[in-house]
Amino acid sequence: MRRYNNLVTLLTAITAFFFGSFITKILSSVEKCPSHWSEVSDLKSHPNLFLMILVLSTPRSAEQRNAMRKTWLQTARKFIQQPYYPEELIYLPTYGPNGLLQLELVDQQANRLKQYMDWQKSLLTRIPLLAQRQIKVKHLFAIGTIKISSSLETELLREQNQHNDLLLLQRHHDTYGSLTEKLLQALKALIHNYEFSYIIKVDDDTYVKLDSLLNELVSYDRKLLRKISEYGPNPIPQLYWGYFNGRAKIKEKGHWKETNYYLSKNYLPYALGGGYVLSRKICEYIVNSSQLLTPYVSEDVSIGTWLAPLRHVYRWHDPRFDTAYMPRKCKPYHIVLHKRSLEMMTDIYHGKLCSGTVSSSLPEYYYDWTRTADKCCDSLVV
Repeated sequence: MRRYNNLVTLLTAITAFFFGSFITKILSSVEKCPSHWSEVSDLKSHPNLFLMILVLSTPRSAEQRNAMRKTWLQTARKFIQQPYYPEELIYLPTYGPNGLLQLELVDQQANRLKQYMDWQKSLLTRIPLLAQRQIKVKHLFAIGTIKISSSLETELLREQNQHNDLLLLQRHHDTYGSLTEKLLQALKALIHNYEFSYIIKVDDDTYVKLDSLLNELVSYDRKLLRKISEYGPNPIPQLYWGYFNGRAKIKEKGHWKETNYYLSKNYLPYALGGGYVLSRKICEYIVNSSQLLTPYVSEDVSIGTWLAPLRHVYRWHDPRFDTAYMPRKCKPYHIVLHKRSLEMMTDIYHGKLCSGTVSSSLPEYYYDWTRTADKCCDSLVV
């Protein structure tokens, strides 16, 4: 009887082992399936990217996408032809006694911009030592494909076959009210299918001087890596780089009407949506917490609100990001330019700084993190 019991026990253990191995294999194959994680068309692995460019586009915006491909996205396939931006001009935040990152004061922001402009001028008066660097960059246009016509679907598939740069979100319907969900789906797809250090989210009417942005971002990243040990037990700062607003009133009508924003009288500080940069760790936090986060109508407001409580987010306010709902007066130092037409993109690509742009009345400001929201943006750039 004892032998019989031992035999049964052995057979049970063997069966359990093989059954467990079988289940593990199934689960592992499911985890590796891009469509399961991202709900998008198949994506191929592209490891070790430095910057991922995520363009939120619509199914019918093929003309805008082609304008971007023919202009500034071309830079992604070339060597950076600039000298290294000096690391001594890079600001790295430190932690204060309260355990929070010390963000730049207005005077520091003004000095940083002056140093950048002086550095630019110095390149015109001497022959700089160019550093040819192939920085790995990839761009994708995020497009929702639910409820589109068969003819439009055919056009998108033809475009995908030609360029292979569409992130087709097969469970998303492109509308103004669903942009936050679209951004979440896109981030989820990128996190689970690509290895990258930073991402820049832009609209399909945004022009990025990619050489300049990459040059400074690389210098920032190199300096941060060298200084990691100085942060001790504190978390490493995570980058949220753009042009911030903290006094925007909550929209009560139109496409952007919010019905569940009860946190404050104004939106919490957020980077304006024409373009901003996020570190990978921030993207991972958003994706992993998405089931717990309250979505708001504006995807950019949502990002700012979700990141507001985090003490290790480095909010780098940069006047060189012209990313509001209408262009500011053109400046040579602008590196991200929103609301640019197809003709403007072509002109900028060929060196015409302000061709076709109309100077707006929007003031350009430094962000005063020491003041309340109603006074945050009164320090004008002169």
